[in-house]
Amino acid sequence: MFLGVMTATNPSGSSHSTLLQKQMSFKTSVGANQLFKNDDVDMIESGHTDAASMSMRYKSLQLEVWRSLLFCKKKLTQKFVQNLHLQIFTGSRSRTLFASRRERERKQILTVKPSGISWICCAPCTWLRSSAAIHKISITTATLLVTLLLVASPILFLISTAPSQLPRDCYQDDDMCSVTATLPTECMESICREAAQTIHANLDWKVKPCEDFKNFSCPTYLHRLGSFNVLHSAQETVDLQMQHLLQHNTTTGPFRKLGRLFGSCLRQSLNSSSLRLVSAQLGGYLPIGAVGPSSISELIAKIFELGPTPLIDIYFDLSYGRRPHAILIVNVPSTPAPILETKVRWMGPKAPPHRLKFEAPTLLRDFLETFLPKDLTAEQTASEMESISAFIKELNKIRIGHYRRGFWDSVVLYNISSMVEMYPALNWTSLIPGNWSGPIVVRSSEYLKAMEGLMTKYSMRVAHNSILVLFALGVLPQDRPSPSTCTKATMWALPDISSALLMAQYSPADITEAVQRIDVMFKSLKSHLKRAPSLKGAALVKLSALKIQAVPWSGFSNASIISKSLEIMDITSDNWFANVLNIYKRTSVAPEEIKLNAESHEAWAYPTVARIFYDTLSHSIVVPISIILRPYFDSRLPPYMQYASIGVAVAKEILRSVTKSFEDKAMRCVPKSVNIFSNYSRMDILIHSGGMQISYHSMLSLTGPTKGMARLPGLNLTPTQIFFLVSAQELCAESHYSGIDVQSLEFEHILGWLVAQGGSAAEVYECPVGSMINSQKTCNVL
Repeated sequence: MFLGVMTATNPSGSSHSTLLQKQMSFKTSVGANQLFKNDDVDMIESGHTDAASMSMRYKSLQLEVWRSLLFCKKKLTQKFVQNLHLQIFTGSRSRTLFASRRERERKQILTVKPSGISWICCAPCTWLRSSAAIHKISITTATLLVTLLLVASPILFLISTAPSQLPRDCYQDDDMCSVTATLPTECMESICREAAQTIHANLDWKVKPCEDFKNFSCPTYLHRLGSFNVLHSAQETVDLQMQHLLQHNTTTGPFRKLGRLFGSCLRQSLNSSSLRLVSAQLGGYLPIGAVGPSSISELIAKIFELGPTPLIDIYFDLSYGRRPHAILIVNVPSTPAPILETKVRWMGPKAPPHRLKFEAPTLLRDFLETFLPKDLTAEQTASEMESISAFIKELNKIRIGHYRRGFWDSVVLYNISSMVEMYPALNWTSLIPGNWSGPIVVRSSEYLKAMEGLMTKYSMRVAHNSILVLFALGVLPQDRPSPSTCTKATMWALPDISSALLMAQYSPADITEAVQRIDVMFKSLKSHLKRAPSLKGAALVKLSALKIQAVPWSGFSNASIISKSLEIMDITSDNWFANVLNIYKRTSVAPEEIKLNAESHEAWAYPTVARIFYDTLSHSIVVPISIILRPYFDSRLPPYMQYASIGVAVAKEILRSVTKSFEDKAMRCVPKSVNIFSNYSRMDILIHSGGMQISYHSMLSLTGPTKGMARLPGLNLTPTQIFFLVSAQELCAESHYSGIDVQSLEFEHILGWLVAQGGSAAEVYECPVGSMINSQKTCNVL
């Protein structure tokens, strides 16, 4: 009757027999300790109805999870299942109490089939394992991966071993990437400040370089003359230095006769007695109505004995090849030549090939006023002036059109009779030494034929008078007497003595250091040109054999040779015309014996002629010492200053040595406005642009990026911008000093075209698309 009643001893409402049955279900082995802790018993007996219900629901969920896990993981070890079961159902103090119950529940779980939850978890795994399509896809994918690996492995190997592109902030140093400073340093030398001031003074910051580079880089020379920082060309620098030396260093000492010659030029007049006397010896002026000579050969023979002839130039030189021999050359006259050359061209220094000018001589009209008789009427005087000027201009045009630097159009003859037969206009027996038995090389046969045609076009009287005028103007200074004009005339008449005077101003240590640095620059420029795709075969072999000659001739510093040369000269201080004729006699002596030695193929430059040139005979680039001792080649300046000035000039002559490879490109690339350069040709302009390209890229490959170059103080320009700027200013100064109109539109067009071709000017100045520099880049020599 008390079943189910809750008491103090039975709070759950269970009967006494039920509790006893629960206690008896926990049987232990005989002899085991059957005593329980009070808290364990209390926990069992004091279960609450709600707690028991929640515990049953929790246990049901745990059993469901158990069945799913056991179905999917049949291969788990017995120990793992037991450990997992103990972690879910037992606590730290009830392991022994629930051991038997756990065993019964495990057996029940194993006999129960999995529910829907377990099927959802394991269905993907079962489908993947049993699907034939998945199996084929897996095999195909694995095959493709293996094939791809076999094909890509050689490519990956090549990519990994290839040299990586250098970052913009480093340059190649052997196998290392040397990082440059983020901000380039600033050159603190005094010469850097002077260079920056000179560049700044010759700039027009108001002009945009991308649109008008000429007016940006080259100022108007009329207002530039008042500036303190004037940019001089190389030849102008030498002329100014020589003018100072002739005015102050030749009054006494070993060079006093050179000072006399300079003084006689300042006193020379166009109506001197010596000039009239020599003109009379040559036949004098033939008046209007007089019968002229039947041929001009007699007049040319007389002039040939006195001084330089205006029609032909005859001299001795060496042939090409490993075994050179002496040859006699008949060539276009080299007037106005940079120096009064000797008859033997391989013994001593050489002058660069000169550039003939279209213009008539500067003193032509002034000389004609003194040459023509005073009793002529105004009409007769005008008629005589016009006819003589026309003859001289046409002859000059023929000389320029047929002047050749090389021997590709030459005619070789082996006796004088052949010369007389082919070119009867001149008396060759009086021009060529009678004892000469070697080959005679006519450099330009077409010139001699054109000259004969000119003689038939004009009367012999006009031809006689015109040749007399040309002879006199060839001996006189090129302009009215002045310190500047007479300096050039003195260096022309005595180039060896003038060069010795200039060389005496330089120390041997400075000369040696400059020669070493130009040799390094030459090797850098030549190695860069070797990589040009345009050079192939014979041109590349010829370039490899090219050398540089910058060492001065030893005779310039030999005091004994200079003294002997001056002792035999008869130079007065008031008769320039007679002095030059006496000097010519000393230089025109034909050699009685041909002497060849190891130095026969060597070439040296006159320091007074500041031009780098390519010598065909020695196959070398000849550099005057006055060029490499200019301020812009100073070792304290950044490299871009040296490469923009001297580097471009050397690279031009390196390119000239393989000129034949670029003839077609010259006609296609160079614009027609090249005609403004009366001293240049299309090939000269193309070579100039190629020289800028070679020098620019050689500079970058040698010095690293622009970040590594020191900047000039006070100029808000990058080093590469200064490179193009200095190159343009050098061309402006050289062209202006040689008489070219640098203010013309044609010159502006040519300069802009040259800058556009010469490297990466468009990128350096950040020129937009369609700007002048960006649109004119049409020709890449390399």
